[in-house]
Amino acid sequence: MKRSLIVFLLALITLSAGCTEEINDATEISDDAVITHLTYGAFTLPEMAVQELIVNSTAVNLSYYNYDNELTARYIKPIDEQTRSDLLDLMRNNDFTEMEDLYEPQEGQPIVADTGTLEITVVQEGMNKTVKVDPYFDDYMPADLREINDALVDLRSYALSISGDEAKVIAEDWIKSAPTYSFDGSGLVLEDYRSAENYPEEHILTYNFTSSHGGYGNRTSQMVTQVITNHTIEVTLYNSNVVSAVIDGVWDEREQNMLEFIRMDSGQMNCTQAPWQLWYAEGNINFIKEPTEEELAIAYFSTVHGIEVSNLSSANQEDGRCRYGLTVKAESVPVLEGLGWQKA
Repeated sequence: MKRSLIVFLLALITLSAGCTEEINDATEISDDAVITHLTYGAFTLPEMAVQELIVNSTAVNLSYYNYDNELTARYIKPIDEQTRSDLLDLMRNNDFTEMEDLYEPQEGQPIVADTGTLEITVVQEGMNKTVKVDPYFDDYMPADLREINDALVDLRSYALSISGDEAKVIAEDWIKSAPTYSFDGSGLVLEDYRSAENYPEEHILTYNFTSSHGGYGNRTSQMVTQVITNHTIEVTLYNSNVVSAVIDGVWDEREQNMLEFIRMDSGQMNCTQAPWQLWYAEGNINFIKEPTEEELAIAYFSTVHGIEVSNLSSANQEDGRCRYGLTVKAESVPVLEGLGWQKA
């Protein structure tokens, strides 16, 4: 009887050990896990309302959706084995599967607005683990989760990045299909190329071309002079998209109108909580070197609001308050007025 009891107990211990090992294996992130970095609910462009990065064993896939959950853009880049392995090791070493399901502001922490919600999810056989940060703000995350988030944000930037050669192809295709060149342009030649020191890179390309008539845009219904006209067009690409195209410094080829610039005034705001400063603190963009205030504002308004700004100025007021000024095209004035800015 005793022998039977001992055998039974040993079998039970062995079975329990096997079950424990199975449980541990089930919570270990596997090599074939799919990792998702999802943000939504932030104050941003409608076509970027939902941003989803999916990292599988072969690629990073960044998708943008509008408020109706309709796909508006998708960027896919291959991922090398080492980068993939480093990400998995980071999540394992930082005990992602043991983290809380929700992180939110604790008592005494400041409340931030318009930053949306972050969800990081690991899906594999036998496990579906999601960690949510609401609102999406670095200070609400433990250091280990912040490190994982930073690595995934870097992969989002990588998905959006393009080479200089890719930028040239995009720019030239765009120019040739745009109204001015497609009407009577010829002889497109690249004169200058440079990339700004942010990531993803901003590519600035300058081309010369010739038109057989005067004027800009599609002049089919216009009385035009038949005269050979030389033009220069400067095209700016960000996130693989043409965000600016100006011919001869006076014609906006994207908006098809002559340029008019207007000075805008912010009114008083906290000197350390300007919207571009809060945006930078969220880790949504990385610069190779620390940006100036103007570089940061330009990147913020271009990425978040889809408008170009320039000539940022600031004046310190009392009690840590600042007053900012900047220059925008006339058509961008309603966007800034909607954000509380006024014409200077």
